Amino acid sequence: MNRLKQINWLKPVTTQWPLMLAYVVMIGWSSVTKNPIPRWFLIFLHAYLVAALVTVTKSRIIKGLAYIVIYWLFLTEIVLEWIFGMSISPNVLVLLAETTGRETTEFFESLLDKPQLWQVVLCGICFVIANVMLEVWRPRINQWVKGWLRVKVLKVIVAVLLVSGLAFSYYYVNLLSCDEMNQVDEWRSHMRNPDDLVTKVLVALWDVRLSEKEIDRVAWQAEHIDVEPQTEADDSLNIIFVIGESFIREHAALYGYPLPTTPFMSTEQQAGRLFVFNDVVSPYNQTTRVLRNLLCTNSLGDGEDWSAFPPLSAVFKKNGFRVSMYDNQKTFDLGRHVFAFSLSTFLYHPRMLEACYQEVCDSTFEYDGELVDYHRRHLPSEPTSRQLIIFHLIGQHVSFRYRYPEGYDYFTADSIRFRQEAWLTDEMKAEIAHYDNATRYNDDVIRQLVSMYQDQNTVMVYLSDHGEEVYDYRDNYGRDDWSMGNEPQQVLRYQYMVPMVVWCSDKYLTLHPEMAELLKQSADKPFMLDNTCHLLFRLANLLTPYYNNRRDILSPDYKCPKRIINDQFDYDEVMANQEM
Repeated sequence: MNRLKQINWLKPVTTQWPLMLAYVVMIGWSSVTKNPIPRWFLIFLHAYLVAALVTVTKSRIIKGLAYIVIYWLFLTEIVLEWIFGMSISPNVLVLLAETTGRETTEFFESLLDKPQLWQVVLCGICFVIANVMLEVWRPRINQWVKGWLRVKVLKVIVAVLLVSGLAFSYYYVNLLSCDEMNQVDEWRSHMRNPDDLVTKVLVALWDVRLSEKEIDRVAWQAEHIDVEPQTEADDSLNIIFVIGESFIREHAALYGYPLPTTPFMSTEQQAGRLFVFNDVVSPYNQTTRVLRNLLCTNSLGDGEDWSAFPPLSAVFKKNGFRVSMYDNQKTFDLGRHVFAFSLSTFLYHPRMLEACYQEVCDSTFEYDGELVDYHRRHLPSEPTSRQLIIFHLIGQHVSFRYRYPEGYDYFTADSIRFRQEAWLTDEMKAEIAHYDNATRYNDDVIRQLVSMYQDQNTVMVYLSDHGEEVYDYRDNYGRDDWSMGNEPQQVLRYQYMVPMVVWCSDKYLTLHPEMAELLKQSADKPFMLDNTCHLLFRLANLLTPYYNNRRDILSPDYKCPKRIINDQFDYDEVMANQEM
């Protein structure tokens, strides 16, 4: 009598071992090699359950789907790790949720230019060939396992692995018991907990679920704003808050770049209307995490969570300002609003719409200048006494050549001749030129905005959510070094140091003569973007309990909190190590 029929629970191992081996190697290898003791048992249990499903159903379709999922997760992970220095995580879900159809196309176009892509393809082909060979040999190995002694030994080994795997499964109970995102972060930090690709997906989805609670929390804050009487408010005032995208500070002529990438802003600086801040950093290099803390009234350096404080837009609206949002990165496809991590979900949750804005732009455009034109066409027929207008630009995001229209190609590869590194190719110089053209176009977008309000009582704050890399000091472009890598100072310089300027109309400076001197005196103070709301409150002369003079860069009482990058790196300590 066939002994395998007597031991049915062993059959998945003895008949579907190629599938189990593929699962262990491709899904679990990065996990079991870091901390083998509990993770070996867990990954074996996972593989066994998949093989058991195939064995019980006896379905080739189920088996084929299992292989598809294994390979899809494996190839996704190595693309993220080898090409972008990332991993399957909530941040990746954020990027997926925020990415529009246009950006997806541009992403795949840029991916084809990555030399590592072909290494990924070759790796995938090798694994497929090995898998096919194992499936071909499977019947022969199955016959060999049928020996009585071999079955007994295998039974003991498999039983130990399965029982141990079931015992260590309580780690998942601990994960699903987390009710705050910081608890998930702590769970993830323990090396004994599983870290295979399937678990990474589970952790990311659980993080997303918990973030829904945070959305509800911040929406409640937005709906319950404390208001103080305004005693010295301007009768008519325009506050324009422009959030740029992926602006490398080092590529701005304002900060010493050798090419004229910011002609308008440089002219306004010389005229005494534009003030440049020289020591500003972003807490993250990912848009959603930056904007949550930029647009809320918390301070990361003081350990405050963004969702426990109201958005600055809600504070302005509750205090009588007309608040408008013009977002050129908004995702309008409701089918994409799967993840609460998504920036669009945070900004445009129905409760947030009611509490934060009077007007929200209903379109996105290929170029930021078209967004400004849209705003010009929709200006109120009657002047508004006090208003806050927020612009979220697409700026220099990703494929730089698509960020400016025809007529703005001022720079070419020949313009980058001041760069003499031996590794820098003509193609790389051309990409740098595209970025610099996009930066110059961004400067013209600011010019167009200013032209609409220059004769009114207006103050504008422009900053970028984070930086980028475009072959600045190594063969790399984009934002793919979340751990700071081997050159943390350089990563901080290009991906986290950002431009920030304040522009004031002549009328605003006349009404507030002290402001020019305050802005000049504050130019070199250290600052992080999460405290921008206090600068806006000060410029608007807005009396509110959410204003904190210790966080206001213009205040003599200002004291910069610790500037923590990615929730773990002290920016000033890292940069100080460079100087030692």
